[in-house]
Amino acid sequence: MKAITGIIPIDNALASGEHRDMRRRGKTSSSVALILALSMVFILSSCSPPITTCQATESGFEEPTVGFEQYIQDLYEAIGLKKKGLDFAIFRYALIGYYNLKRQDTIAKTGIITIIDFRKSCNENRFYVIDLARQKVLYQTLVAHGRHSGDIYTRYFSNKPGSLKSSLGFFVTGDTYNGEYGYSLYLYGMDQGFNDKAKARGIVIHGAPYVTRSFVKAYGKIGRSQGCPALPAGLHINIINTIMGGTCLFQFYDDKMYLQKSVLLSVEEAAAQFKAEYSPFIQIKISDR
Repeated sequence: MKAITGIIPIDNALASGEHRDMRRRGKTSSSVALILALSMVFILSSCSPPITTCQATESGFEEPTVGFEQYIQDLYEAIGLKKKGLDFAIFRYALIGYYNLKRQDTIAKTGIITIIDFRKSCNENRFYVIDLARQKVLYQTLVAHGRHSGDIYTRYFSNKPGSLKSSLGFFVTGDTYNGEYGYSLYLYGMDQGFNDKAKARGIVIHGAPYVTRSFVKAYGKIGRSQGCPALPAGLHINIINTIMGGTCLFQFYDDKMYLQKSVLLSVEEAAAQFKAEYSPFIQIKISDR
């Protein structure tokens, strides 16, 4: 666009020394205003809490994934998940799937995510319930895997009824019920071809007496389920009440086929959802830890 210029006529009085005095006073006033403005910027910047900021332009984020990836990194550090033994790569996968499920409007209860790290021994606390909003781990405990998925370590996964194996991928929690294993929670598999038969297989969260430290002491390992992520009896009640009603659950293992094929691991789609929720301007405050 070309600059628009023109000549503004002035009368003789303004062309005189009186006009020059007015211009000098105008320059002095402008200088004082500039100094005051700079002072305010310095004061505000020195008092502001630490934040991670993603700035949008007129056309949206120049690189949507950049802000999303930074958000995941900051959140991982704020929650202190490294100290809890949860690898960043797993948390990143979980957040990608979480935002993709939000994009599909599948999650009814946001802010809570459950992660099971099936790479770890069954004798480790590999079940995490994380409050993303309050940036804290609510529960970290034992969890059983399927009888045919492995012994101490989980190695084999299936989506087939009767396989007695655990399934990989993302689930959404449903309603509770009292059944064969007492107070239990329905799970709905969201990964087509990997866990979408969970409901038909009867895969639920329930408590089990064989998922305890005393059982490990007696037998060298916790017991195994028929494919359900069974939790310590008693503790399972509080956990179920926390994650019931449409939260995201992610069961992870380094399975190349799953990592390549799951549509819920599309970072571009997840970043687009993140952008849609937080644009045009984001300020994500990371609490001091």
